[in-house]
Amino acid sequence: MNARQADFATARQLLSEVGIAVAGRLVSTREEAVAAADALGFPCVMKTLSPDLIHKTDAGVVALGIETPATAAASYDTIMANARRAGADLIEGVLVQKQARAGFELLVGAQQDPVFGPVTMIGYGGRYVELFKDVASGVGVLSRKDVERMLAETLAGRVVAGFRGPALDKEAVIDLTIRVSRLMEAHPEVRELDLNPVILYERGCAIVDVRVILGEPVVHPRAVDLSEARLQRLQAIFEAKSVAVVGASTPGSIGGIILKNSSRVGQLYPINPKRDTVMGLKCAKDFADLPRPVDVAVFAVAPETTIASFRQFCETGGKGAIIVSDGFAEIGRTDLEDELRAVAERYDVPYIGPNCLGVFDNFSGLNTMFLPMRRVEVSTKTGVVGVVTQSGGVGLELLEMAAADNCPIGKWVSCGNASGVSVPELLAHMGADPRIRVIAIYLEGLRNGLQFMEIAGKIAQKKPILVIKGGMAGGAAATLSHTASLAGSFQAFRAACHQAGLYLLEELTEDPKVLINVLSILTSQKPARGDRVAVVSVGGGAGILLADQLTSRGMRLSSFGEDTRRELTALLGSKIRVARQEDLQRITERVTSNPLDLFGDANDDRLLEAIRILNADPNTDIIIVGIYFQVPYLSEYVPERLVEVMSEMRKPLIISPRGYSHYVRSTTEYLAEHDVHTYTLPMVKPLAVAVDIWRRYGTDFTSEVGRLTPP
Repeated sequence: MNARQADFATARQLLSEVGIAVAGRLVSTREEAVAAADALGFPCVMKTLSPDLIHKTDAGVVALGIETPATAAASYDTIMANARRAGADLIEGVLVQKQARAGFELLVGAQQDPVFGPVTMIGYGGRYVELFKDVASGVGVLSRKDVERMLAETLAGRVVAGFRGPALDKEAVIDLTIRVSRLMEAHPEVRELDLNPVILYERGCAIVDVRVILGEPVVHPRAVDLSEARLQRLQAIFEAKSVAVVGASTPGSIGGIILKNSSRVGQLYPINPKRDTVMGLKCAKDFADLPRPVDVAVFAVAPETTIASFRQFCETGGKGAIIVSDGFAEIGRTDLEDELRAVAERYDVPYIGPNCLGVFDNFSGLNTMFLPMRRVEVSTKTGVVGVVTQSGGVGLELLEMAAADNCPIGKWVSCGNASGVSVPELLAHMGADPRIRVIAIYLEGLRNGLQFMEIAGKIAQKKPILVIKGGMAGGAAATLSHTASLAGSFQAFRAACHQAGLYLLEELTEDPKVLINVLSILTSQKPARGDRVAVVSVGGGAGILLADQLTSRGMRLSSFGEDTRRELTALLGSKIRVARQEDLQRITERVTSNPLDLFGDANDDRLLEAIRILNADPNTDIIIVGIYFQVPYLSEYVPERLVEVMSEMRKPLIISPRGYSHYVRSTTEYLAEHDVHTYTLPMVKPLAVAVDIWRRYGTDFTSEVGRLTPP
């Protein structure tokens, strides 16, 4: 059944089921219109109802301020003529309503999403709703907390709260929005629903217009609990003591590269019926030829061969697999992927993939990437960060960025088509691993949005989850074929992330670097106890720009304590020269204000002492230092001394080198080699995200224990 607009009676009946009343009388003649207006009372409103008319005001089919029976008759004739002139072929009739008094116009709407199910939205309503686009969404049957979060994300919510006027009836908005979400859950055949405008008052609200679109019921996957047994079987992949590589061959081949990269695993077996040995290891013909069953198998052969070999692996007692092989649903061969999944379900053996890079696990040593390690830069140190990515390419970029920033990764999984082990299952695995304290995800599409939302929400209560999403705009079409997933609308995805408490990074061109810089700050800096920032610069321009960026992100410039000001006055005494004694206090306050300019003649001692003074300042939570290492009196030994100072810090010290000369690059490289991280762009947004994570979780991600200690 094609989508169609519900008639007024049907729409009214649906809304009445959840206790939403819609006022008005539907009439089909001039005489009925006049009688209805007289019965309802003047002033009244008339509007022509037709599925062909979406923007009624623009089409001239709404008549306001009708005060008399004569005006009612004339208005009926006018709007009916305008409807025909606007091309309305099917006219249901004219709705006559008592005119609502003026108030604040809201939109409460909803739609069915194929991945997440009902998505309800609220925001600025009325004629210009598409222009302002001031809406926030929620997924599923909403709670009071959900609607309060949605209101807080909109400018409309500020008006409701009383911005430059009396507070409006927030309870009425919350109640109406929850009722709409319940209607959408109970009626999957309701494809779209608009209540626009809803006029809100200090007490109560009035629903002025209703539009309901019906169609085939939208069937979306329901959240499914993950059994402990399923997670235990998945755990076997990450605890592999023995690994077989199917398709292992000569150095430089995909199977050969995987075999070499996994050399840190204790027991490694190549499988290739055409070879006797591979890289000095005896080569088995198949799984029956192995001396004992293996825990994990990695497949890098043609899809048909993969299915047959995977079946034998399952029959011989295999525990889990990684299907690097491509040629499945991502190129349209859903039949092969269905067959692969059926084998896995029959034997209850999980697999990651297909069409993926697989696993890079610094705890177990398993590395199934088919990339020569001499061509990539990855860290083999264990870390507290877990990464799940649907794109091997973006995942590799994140790995290399992390290595360049000296941010070690604990576990990294490229899941490709994710038809075996799903993204929610990998997320649950990372959430259950106590060694992983921060989780980063790159997503392109989801099959079960509600399961992702439910699992992520539980994990996010204990661990921060950072998300970047492909397919937000023009890339969506490519996403569908790249991962063979059904991508839900980004609006629904954003709502799910916000509702579950995830950190969604949305700057399209900066996502990977923003993500890595958040991880770098969290895992290398002592946690901040607040958002008060001291900005220090060697040269004033950098400090002013940094201060502007910080306040635009909602952080505050700290007001230095009296003892701090006295110490800074002593430190910068040589710069305070006054002709008149009465000018001394004014100039001293300016010189020791925030942002703090150490001037272009700063030397090592002035820079380092300023940092130490601010480290002790009770009014400062974070220190950012914009440094021009090129200035003449900063010596070549200042990087070594900054390494020493970093070990003394009790709060974050964010070093931001300015400039791009070879000297600046070599200085930052030295600092990186000694675990002192530096930041250029993007820096302020990642810091703002990190500050919120520290506030929310109270965790020191650099320590073994992990919890903040009392000040």
